[in-house]
Amino acid sequence: MGVNKDGARRFVVDGIDHPPFPSSISARKPMTAENRLKVLDKEKIYAAVLFPSAIMSAPYVGGPEDIDFRHALIRAYNSRVADFTGVDSARLKFAAPLAVEDVAWAAEEARRAVALGAAAITLRPNPTLGRTFDDPIYDPLYQAISDLGVPLIMHETTGDPATAAADRYGIRNADRYGFNHMISHSFEQMFACMSLIAGGVLEKFPDLRVGFFEAGCSWLVYWLSRMDDHYGHRHLGKQMPITMKPSEYFQRQCLVSCDPGDETIPYAVDALGADKIAFATDYPHFDSAGGSVAEFFGVDGIGPGDQRKILWDNAARFYGLE
Repeated sequence: MGVNKDGARRFVVDGIDHPPFPSSISARKPMTAENRLKVLDKEKIYAAVLFPSAIMSAPYVGGPEDIDFRHALIRAYNSRVADFTGVDSARLKFAAPLAVEDVAWAAEEARRAVALGAAAITLRPNPTLGRTFDDPIYDPLYQAISDLGVPLIMHETTGDPATAAADRYGIRNADRYGFNHMISHSFEQMFACMSLIAGGVLEKFPDLRVGFFEAGCSWLVYWLSRMDDHYGHRHLGKQMPITMKPSEYFQRQCLVSCDPGDETIPYAVDALGADKIAFATDYPHFDSAGGSVAEFFGVDGIGPGDQRKILWDNAARFYGLE
């Protein structure tokens, strides 16, 4: 991490800032594991699963000849975050990122990361080499993750040229970063959800647990309804290699995260069930300044039993935590 010409902290690769924040936003300084635990105490959070940030852009750095470099970055991150969370592995967990150009390598790195203590595998929902996530080439990876007994979590970030609407708003245009941020997380999750469910991945891998994180939760109410509607169409439904309604696969295998102060959470609870939603903070990103638990409790219309499910029970079950 370095300081760019505007005096803001960025990861700079080949002279390009990652992420492409506006000049007024600076990436936060790294913190020690001990300080992260102090933040958890202050926020009244017992345990947290840490997700990667800038390293999620690693799969898109350079060209085809740089695959070894990308793999080295991801392996280094997974080794380092395992050491970081090892300071208190009961309270600090981690989700391990992968690059998926080479599926055999990705499956092997998933196995290595879980051996290091990873509680989940996380992928960006963007296409790689033009492939969507229902491409059978990924089947060995899904089988490996399923066999490892950890969930697969789709988690978007920004700055990837393959992100939805990058062509319309300019993915490297800092003046339109807000537009890219709104679109990338929500729409890319819709694409990934459609590929994994309607594309038949969960049909083939019924033990694979999948999470759709950091896009809020209410989009899923509309999207599952729309997928169910297409599945029931006498012509369009034939294009889906599945035997149940998409919403039934979600109920069987999936979880979605909510933003702490989202006033639409009660609608998602009514439509999806409180046991299908998990609490997330996005700390320490610029759009998460702390106080997330209080924000969540400030949302009207969520009963105490449902609050407990969202804050603890669902994530503990999903990750297999005691």
